[in-house]
This record gives sequence, structure tokens and C-alpha cells, in this order.
Amino acid sequence: MAKLSKQSQDELIDLEIKRFDNIFKYLSEDKKQVAQRLIERVAFMTVTLQILEDAIKTKGPVYLFKQGSQQMIVENPAQKSYNAMINRYTSAYEKLFNLLPKEGLTVEDEDDGFDDFVMNK
Repeated sequence: MAKLSKQSQDELIDLEIKRFDNIFKYLSEDKKQVAQRLIERVAFMTVTLQILEDAIKTKGPVYLFKQGSQQMIVENPAQKSYNAMINRYTSAYEKLFNLLPKEGLTVEDEDDGFDDFVMNK
């Protein structure tokens, strides 16, 4: 993903928002109000992280920095921004998905025979 114009970024963010809105469409109105700001922030971070990932892939996580006769290996600024943002993204994403109802998301316990095995020992 090359450097994107503001309009292109806004379009990608809007697509992410629509995707999240579809996931959270069954939330109660009070939770939707809380979720909407988180959805907008997570959508922005999703697109920004994609741009940063592309910059890191292109230039690498570190690169040779030259200034006059000095040269040194330095961290790509995109890598530093990515590392900071991915932590915030993960936290916001978790908070957002914690708004979903817990029922219907659990896996039913299946009888795998373990209890019988333990009882027969």
C-alpha cells in the first residue's frame, strides 16, 4: 500500500467502520453509542497500521542512516509508531469486542470421554 491520499484513507476507514457496524448491529442502543467511538478509532488504527506495515516492509525495521561522515543503523520511525499503535489497537479492539453479548459465543461442552477415563482409573 503506497502512501495514500487523505481521501483514500478516509474511504478505507469508512469501509472498516461499515464492517464493524455490521458486526455490532445487534447491540442495544446504549452499547451502540459507546461502541461507535471505539469503532471509529479502531477503524482509523486499522488503516494506519496497514500504512505503517507497508512502510516497514519497504524500508525494513531498521535502516542505514547517513549524516555527513557518520553512519549508523537506526530504527525505522514507522516501526516505532507501529509498535506503539499496535498495543493501543489491541486494547481498543478488546474493549470493543467485550461489548458483544457473551451468550452464544461459548462452545458447548462435548463429552470427549475424559471424565469416564479419570473415573475408571
